Amino acid sequence: MLDLHKRLAYAQTPHDKHLLQRQIAATDQSRRVGNRLVYELYELTEEEIGIVEGSP
Repeated sequence: MLDLHKRLAYAQTPHDKHLLQRQIAATDQSRRVGNRLVYELYELTEEEIGIVEGSP
């Protein structure tokens, strides 16, 4: 994810920027799905998930 953001900062064309933004969105979505599976595996409550994610 960090590499994608670095590459986006240096992207030259609108096409390259668009492709990188799509890759970032897909990677973020995959991360969210993975996190949700782990939360379910450990039977975390919404309050515990908030703590893990740094939400109030």
